[in-house]
Amino acid sequence: MKIEGNGKEERVRFFQDLYQEALGQSENSRLALQKWMEQYKGSKQIDGSSVDAKVVRNITYEFVEAQISTYIPSPKVEPKMVSERNLRNAKAIETMLNTNRDRLPFESLNDIDERYNPIYGGSVWLVEWDETITTHNTSGDVRVSCLPPHRFVGQPNIYAIEDMEYLFILFETTKEDILRKYDVDVSILDDLESEDSTDDKTATLYVCYYKDDKDKVCQYIWSGDQEIQWIEDYYNRKKKVCVKCGRPERLCTCEMPYFEVQDEEFEELDHDIVRADGSVLPRLSPVIENGQVVMETQQAPVTNPDGSTAIDLINGVALPMMVDVEVPKTEPTRIPWYQITAFPVVIRKNTSQEESLLGQSDCEYIRDQQQEINKIESRILEKILKSGVFPIVPDDFVDQLDDSLYERVFRARPNNFNLFAKLDLQAQIGQDVEQSERVYEHAKRILGITDSYRGLSDSTAQSGVAKQVQVQQSSGRLQSKRVMKNFAYSEIDRIIFQYYLAYADEPRPAAYRDAEGNLQNCIFNRYDFIERDENGEYYYADDYTFSCSSNPEEELDRAWLWQQNKENFQAGAYGDPALPQTKLIYWQNMEKAHYPYARDNVERIRTEIARLNEMAQLQNQIAGLQDEVNSRKAYEQYVQDTLRGGNANA
Repeated sequence: MKIEGNGKEERVRFFQDLYQEALGQSENSRLALQKWMEQYKGSKQIDGSSVDAKVVRNITYEFVEAQISTYIPSPKVEPKMVSERNLRNAKAIETMLNTNRDRLPFESLNDIDERYNPIYGGSVWLVEWDETITTHNTSGDVRVSCLPPHRFVGQPNIYAIEDMEYLFILFETTKEDILRKYDVDVSILDDLESEDSTDDKTATLYVCYYKDDKDKVCQYIWSGDQEIQWIEDYYNRKKKVCVKCGRPERLCTCEMPYFEVQDEEFEELDHDIVRADGSVLPRLSPVIENGQVVMETQQAPVTNPDGSTAIDLINGVALPMMVDVEVPKTEPTRIPWYQITAFPVVIRKNTSQEESLLGQSDCEYIRDQQQEINKIESRILEKILKSGVFPIVPDDFVDQLDDSLYERVFRARPNNFNLFAKLDLQAQIGQDVEQSERVYEHAKRILGITDSYRGLSDSTAQSGVAKQVQVQQSSGRLQSKRVMKNFAYSEIDRIIFQYYLAYADEPRPAAYRDAEGNLQNCIFNRYDFIERDENGEYYYADDYTFSCSSNPEEELDRAWLWQQNKENFQAGAYGDPALPQTKLIYWQNMEKAHYPYARDNVERIRTEIARLNEMAQLQNQIAGLQDEVNSRKAYEQYVQDTLRGGNANA
């Protein structure tokens, strides 16, 4: 995308016009998003009518909340080419991603994301590298945000993020935060604007990610009519270089330096780097041309057969004897920085639909049922309020009845009623209630939600396994939502992995539990992914496939997992149930299924196994000593018998 205009004002107007054009073409879909959220919150509005419903039976809220899942997909990484090194690297990626699952607030992000998707039809995930996240040993880390779709504006008529030339994301923040984060001049504060014009302390940041003519991702940020930041080649490393001396900022010694920001193309190693498999990335690498190592002639000392250096007398001075040898020509090792080419945005769809960036909204597909139920429930309420027992009084009765008790009073002519009486007008709402329930069942079937899924009594599924199967098979639509969730998380994991290859200069420690439940250390080091091709070019081997667990229901129904583990244990699937080793396997599986106090039982059984092993070793030692004593006694007896026999012969 080519930007028109060179100055700040021209650039701001260019991006404002581009944003307004994209916003205008998405107006209908944005109005729909607002309508779905109002429906979820219990709007009384009836489409096509100026009269609102009097009461709302909010089945939309009920069905959305019934689908909420606390399940967070677990990352799964596999190499495209199997080798010992690639498998080890894949394990390091998985461990790093799992560590980020714990570090980042994925629980709260998932909680709001689980509501965005059925309401809006999807959600927007923004994955960024934040240099302000630092520890004692590391600089920079990943930051993940989950945004509602109305905070996102994409290129019109393009329905996949990877196919877009540009996209916009909106943030509402404080003006002081803009000053701190972007180091802008305080004089522009009054020119910053907020979508909420009544608030003069906040401002709306418009962030545009776009691709330039070289397919590089760039970033432009503005607020109001002010340019906040413009970064060309957003992902590339930047360095400040003095215009006068040409040195980096940290090495510049000029009295009045003037720095400009330049892109860094590669890093030059200043020391050898030892990798996880013991291999070394050398500070100096052999020069390779046309697939062949370039050789050069150097002088080297001559070595005697005994390993000593040969000495030659030159003008009476003993000097090492030198000889010309061919050695590989070397040069400083230069590794190109890893280049990211994708936008830092992932769209999670509820369920897919044709020609749409987002997925299908549950609110849209049950809106007719929601409004029909609101009408019926309003009619039921109106009937009930207007029904009751009303007094009948003679027509010539002049006293007034208490209006707070009787809304209506019937008067009768003397020929019909000579005394006071009452009229019982009870409402008939049976058919209304029945129709309301019919429409409710229609909405359930549309979304594929059963009573078991909602935690209610369901006579069609008796056993725990049957209920589990019923939940899984209740509808392909529900399963499709889980598949799309796993896919979105796998795309988030891919971007996180690319960020670590590009920016994680320091090794990142992580921990995982092995098959025996022991905590093991693991290091993610981007240098472990560097390879060199036959032409001598260094590159990052990033050929890994990303996916997530395909059966989240197992994590959801832990009681079912506990029961299955128990049955397998009793059936001897793990070995003899009487053996402590078998009990250890059982409780390790229960620990993975998050059974209460399972970890304590694992430690207790391990202690018992260690004690039994010590006792067995002690018994073996005692038995060995006893055998040695018995052998010695037998030898002494043999010697005595031999001497006794010799004396007898003598």
